[in-house]
Amino acid sequence: MITLFLSPMHKFSLLFLLSISFQLSYAQTVNDLAVFLGSELNGTARYNAMAGAFGALGGDLSGMAINPAGSSVFLYSEFGTTMTYASNETEGTYFGERSLQNAEEHLKLDQLGAVFVLNNTNLEANWTRISFGINRHRVSKFDQKAQIQGTNTNGIDQYFLYYADGLAFENLPLYEGETIPEVYRILGEENGFAAQQAFLGYQSYILNPFSFEDNETEYYSNLDYNQVDHRLQILTKGFHQKNTLNFSARYKNFLHLGVNINIHKLEYHNNQAFFETGHSLDSPVYDISFGNELSSFGDGFSAQLGGLLKIKQLRLGLTYDSPQYLKIMEETEQEISSFYNDQGTEIKETIRPKIVNTYEPYQLKLPSKTTVSAAYIFGVKGLLSVDYTTQNGANSIFEKSQGSDYLDQLTDTVSTYFGTIQTLRIGGEYRLKDISLRGGIFNRQSIQQRNTSSDLAYTAGIGLDLGSNSLSFSFTQFNESRKFLLFSEGLTDSYTLSNFHKQFSVSYTIKL
Repeated sequence: MITLFLSPMHKFSLLFLLSISFQLSYAQTVNDLAVFLGSELNGTARYNAMAGAFGALGGDLSGMAINPAGSSVFLYSEFGTTMTYASNETEGTYFGERSLQNAEEHLKLDQLGAVFVLNNTNLEANWTRISFGINRHRVSKFDQKAQIQGTNTNGIDQYFLYYADGLAFENLPLYEGETIPEVYRILGEENGFAAQQAFLGYQSYILNPFSFEDNETEYYSNLDYNQVDHRLQILTKGFHQKNTLNFSARYKNFLHLGVNINIHKLEYHNNQAFFETGHSLDSPVYDISFGNELSSFGDGFSAQLGGLLKIKQLRLGLTYDSPQYLKIMEETEQEISSFYNDQGTEIKETIRPKIVNTYEPYQLKLPSKTTVSAAYIFGVKGLLSVDYTTQNGANSIFEKSQGSDYLDQLTDTVSTYFGTIQTLRIGGEYRLKDISLRGGIFNRQSIQQRNTSSDLAYTAGIGLDLGSNSLSFSFTQFNESRKFLLFSEGLTDSYTLSNFHKQFSVSYTIKL
């Protein structure tokens, strides 16, 4: 299959071999957006125990990340931090077959913050209090270990045929003096991601051209099957962290207004190992292993404007979150192996370029959202609070300052997969002198249009008022579900990952 003669297309055998290839294309898909749009209950133990329903309350370090007006509710300056132990179990579903992956366990510092309160001593002043706050909390944890498996009538050859279609055959062979890493790297730099995929498919014997002429652009599969067995192992790591700079003021003791400037940091690592077996006994090529590693690094910003109105024992809140503007850089690394028969001898072909593809940075704009809130204060006995948030996921935008047809096309497909995201948080607190009992419910309509299940959390906790400091504990059971495409093109059948989070948090706060 591999032709050994020197072609004008590949006169780069003397070029210095780099371990990093800068790409003309991009690696992101709608799968990534399904991850980045999500959020969890990660904050102070009081915030978690009340399902994050703090839009009309304030007085909590994580609560001011929901409504920036909430920091001027604090009576005293305060510092606090939260440690969280989390356990995550994942169930994968693929063509009706379910696979349960054992729980991943983590202990992390999820929140750290402080607020500084300045009270106006002039009793006749309109602005009676101003507050400055800073808070860091983890919006999402991406740590997950999952597996799916099932039987499909479509095979991995469809993926490679999609990318090979229309590409001149002269790009795919190895010529005299060339190596796999060299050709893979140069194809990425000069032709982009699609050419690399076609190259991997050809070099692993999965596809062949209809003729071995340089200008041939049509290909056929070397796999023979009626149905095949698939298994996909997924390991993800990372986080989305938000650092908040806050300013808030109280007007005439009944209106609080605030603003947040948020600095976002995102890191996401996704390692996937795909296996395909069950080909026909006379299939020329069989038992395919295809590995893909993706790393995304993002930095960005957003802003929030919020107001909180007090009417006797009733509290009303309104918050506008601007879009999140993230600049993201991505890296990928790939390898593939297959088995084939050579005159009765079974041979394993392994293609491992060991090249890290680094893609041009792009901008991701996550859509704005609006939160309306209400709370009722039962004197010193407790409170009940409700938040309702809406966000249109279809308004997410991928873009590049110099323009990109691929990113424009990806943005056009977003509305096919994502719609309006509605989130309801209900939280309550009952006080017994220095002890507070807390509970809540979190319900978020599915982020994805084709996924009918909602994200649901039940929360509970207890708080101890120790005078100048306090200690709080919370427990959260959070279940969420996402649909993903097996591959972005060709083999695009979907699978579902359902996560079952259990989370214990402890917070310590001290009045300054």
